[in-house]
Amino acid sequence: MFSAVIFILSPLIYLINKIIPLNKGKVLFYGKRGLFHGNPKYLFNYLIEKQWGQPLWVTKSKSIYHNLSKQYSQKNLVLRKGIVGQFKYIYHYLTSTAIIIRGRNDCWHMLRYTKTKRRKIINVGHGILVPGNKKTGIEIRSSGRSIRKEIRRRRAVTHYTMCSDIEKYIRASAYHVNIENFVVTGLPLSDIIINCHNKKQTTVKLLIELLNPKVDFVKVILYAPTHRDAGRWKDSIHRSTFFPFTDFELKRLQLFLEENNAIMLLRTHDLENKFAIKDQSQTKSIIDDKRIFYFSHSVLLDVNEILPVVDLLITDFSTIATDFLLCNRPIIYIPYDLKEYHRGIIFDYDTWTPGEKVYDFKQFLKTAHEYLAHPEKDSEHREQLKRMFHQYLDGNSCERILKLIKN
Repeated sequence: MFSAVIFILSPLIYLINKIIPLNKGKVLFYGKRGLFHGNPKYLFNYLIEKQWGQPLWVTKSKSIYHNLSKQYSQKNLVLRKGIVGQFKYIYHYLTSTAIIIRGRNDCWHMLRYTKTKRRKIINVGHGILVPGNKKTGIEIRSSGRSIRKEIRRRRAVTHYTMCSDIEKYIRASAYHVNIENFVVTGLPLSDIIINCHNKKQTTVKLLIELLNPKVDFVKVILYAPTHRDAGRWKDSIHRSTFFPFTDFELKRLQLFLEENNAIMLLRTHDLENKFAIKDQSQTKSIIDDKRIFYFSHSVLLDVNEILPVVDLLITDFSTIATDFLLCNRPIIYIPYDLKEYHRGIIFDYDTWTPGEKVYDFKQFLKTAHEYLAHPEKDSEHREQLKRMFHQYLDGNSCERILKLIKN
């Protein structure tokens, strides 16, 4: 409905956009589905703490708006609901000097009619590219018209924030976008990991509050695979499989965790769980009430907040592995569908994934035990890749993005 109204008003919006004065301190923020999380959230918080300008968080959800109203002033919130709310939103958009997005579709309903050199559209993304794991950019799997539309959306963004030069060049090539649009600043989520290293006790306390475990624990294992989207273009998602081993035994896993005084967190991807509160269908046969916990977005939206206390990461092709390099702790990879993985391979998988690859449960238990006992194993490889993909390690990415907004 709103898109139809925007389309009808597009000639008027186009003309107003050309002449309306911009508020140099006004910055509009979008989150996925209006949710308050990810890189936009942490940059928004940074501007609030710095008391700089007028950061505005946009949401269409009344519940999210009311929850945020308890923490932030309403002058920093925009509810896109109702006729009055929609027109207020359009006004704020047209008068903003910068728009912060995390995905290519976040503000396309307005951006397609309001492109201007006066306003910056900054895509802070959701994570860092993982060479060797999955393709990025535009894949030839739909019509030529759809590809052209995709390129238009990507080129409408004025700046993409990157963590390194290698990511900058790979993304520029994959997106069909001028390399000058890519700026190495680091990401707000990286700041969270770096700056939380000295707050481990607080992070452990947060975990205990979220999980309410019935046992004490010393080690934390996070299992976070990415999504499978082989059927995505037919409106279906091929869900990831946890412990895809024919020899998997839950009792042996429970015994392993008990012997190592560890807990395990199972985190599904948001494209598979849809941020659902009770969607534990992928993990319900594994979770118990002692040491194995469901830990997806309904428990904690931003997993980066607890990465500094994670002792071992289990994943496959997920960008979380590159974030976790900042901790330089062991990673186990389970690429059970490497040959079929629809999103493709850019570089050699083994070279660009600094950890053991396991293909059966016996090998998994052996590798996990070795890594928990000797976390320094493979640290040199992890450190090498960390330096390649994280150009800045000072925890000041938000400051650099603010300079980009100001300039």
